Amino acid sequence: MIKRVFLDTQATKAQNERRTPDFVRRLCFMIVEKVLIEHYIDSYSMRCLQSSLAISLILKRFGIKSQVYVGEVCVSQVFSDNNIAPRWNGFWGDDHHVWLVTEFSEIVDLTIKYLHLHPVTEGNSQLQMPAIWWSDISRWPNVIKYLPQGPITVKLPDEEMIDLQAFQVKVSQDLDYFLESNLVQQVVFTPIIHGPESMNELYAKGDLWLVNSAVLQDGWLPYPQRIVERERELMACCEKKI
Repeated sequence: MIKRVFLDTQATKAQNERRTPDFVRRLCFMIVEKVLIEHYIDSYSMRCLQSSLAISLILKRFGIKSQVYVGEVCVSQVFSDNNIAPRWNGFWGDDHHVWLVTEFSEIVDLTIKYLHLHPVTEGNSQLQMPAIWWSDISRWPNVIKYLPQGPITVKLPDEEMIDLQAFQVKVSQDLDYFLESNLVQQVVFTPIIHGPESMNELYAKGDLWLVNSAVLQDGWLPYPQRIVERERELMACCEKKI
């Protein structure tokens, strides 16, 4: 059993440090991934909205506010077959992605780790990338870009809303059961990248996605035109606010 006093300490730690504690990050990803795969089976790789809402639900238990965002994402696409040249992958133009932003400005994205399973890319030997819980949005590597359009309000057809609610109930139930039946040491989820330091650590350990993505860090491969345009739009918007 994970004691209430420990969980309360994590909530206090979050507010004091203005970041989500590592334990809470692992707990969120571990519980949501398990239920996401069980509930959605064949389509879990595309359930970015549902996974983000479920993580938000768990964070709320720790007094951490969060908001679901929609936007465009560009990450390196690298392959186990070294004969296939690296390229860019993600969601832009007519394709959009959903992720979570915490009150500490952290970007949280579980389903980005399933990008290699997406119907568009599945079967092409694409390497799996880590899940993201990025803390310092002022420091981004060249191989990851999150370009938000803004926060969203969830509006789904009635049938999908009922399904979403059922999924969220399962997440809450699994969370309660896990906290009641397990120990802190059993909260395990890897890998997670949360900043340049964690990327360097994983690179040193030989994470295949990071090792093979290193070639794109030098900026030799141009970004997709839409990504360039959207980045300019966001920079212009920020300059107007200053």
